[in-house]
Amino acid sequence: MKNKISGKEKILVIDLLYMGDLIFATPFFRQLRENYPESEIDIIVNANFYNLVKDNPYFDNIIPYDKKWSIKESYKFAKEINKENYDLGVNIHGNWRTILLMYLISPDYNIGYGGDAKSLFLDKTIETDNDLHMVEVYLQFLEKMGLKRFDDDSIEMKVNEKAEKDMEQFLAKKYKEKNLTNDKMLITLNTGGSWPTKRWPKFKFAKLADKIINNEKKVMFIGGPSDKKRVKDIISMMENDRVINAAGETNLKELATLVKKSDLVISNDSGPVHVAAAVGTKTITIFGPSDENKYRPYGKIHEIVKTEIDCRPCGEHECPLGHHNCMEKIEVQDVMKLIDK
Repeated sequence: MKNKISGKEKILVIDLLYMGDLIFATPFFRQLRENYPESEIDIIVNANFYNLVKDNPYFDNIIPYDKKWSIKESYKFAKEINKENYDLGVNIHGNWRTILLMYLISPDYNIGYGGDAKSLFLDKTIETDNDLHMVEVYLQFLEKMGLKRFDDDSIEMKVNEKAEKDMEQFLAKKYKEKNLTNDKMLITLNTGGSWPTKRWPKFKFAKLADKIINNEKKVMFIGGPSDKKRVKDIISMMENDRVINAAGETNLKELATLVKKSDLVISNDSGPVHVAAAVGTKTITIFGPSDENKYRPYGKIHEIVKTEIDCRPCGEHECPLGHHNCMEKIEVQDVMKLIDK
């Protein structure tokens, strides 16, 4: 690797992980740019989250990669990127797909997470400490590259101005429809999760939403298109229908604006709660199979709720024991106590 910290290297980063992981990596992105202020730095990201990083100021070019592409399409993509002649490739994802993509792109020097045979495709292998929060894992990656680490480890996300104006109008319309006012706290609920085991039961979200409304606060549901039916089911279980349902009605930029306009976001361990943390909104996260020490929203203003059972965190997409107690045993009152706090 070239050791000129302020040189003119042409750098390519690859990270095809999920929404939360991209947010955890923002301190790494910022500090990589601080180490290479004059370089061209590009990134390949999961096309599903392209809009999330489209306005990131630390990259010159943001390149979407569709994980549904065939081997032939992926090969064609890599060979096209290969023409850019990158000096340095930085792989902070480290699965076989990204290892092989970066190998085909063929930067002069290739750094990344290895292990097993993957290290054969790297010029420098970075080892990771599994006991750290992911923000710290990425910053250790920076140090192990031989670069300077700066003091600021805060996550961040820029809110789009157009989306902010559009969501002001969106909320005003929803408030009018439900006869709601601006003088009550707005609590946003994100009920989805990428794994079935990450999802708190629907009837408990319904009871929680009713209790919040009975405590003179407003409730808004958010989520993607795949969450629309789940949210509709939850609202049908509620006693009070004076809720704002934004599930499936926003893009990622608009989602970021909505959670910024919220006083509190309550969520399963999934991407939107990390968007909320990145824009500075307080959060309560319901943790089941995933490890809160690695994946909790980053910062001191956030709370978590979990069960103290021996089998968690298992990190499994389906409960290996068939009972899902890590989520089933979390009660509505456990969350209400944190709201009151």
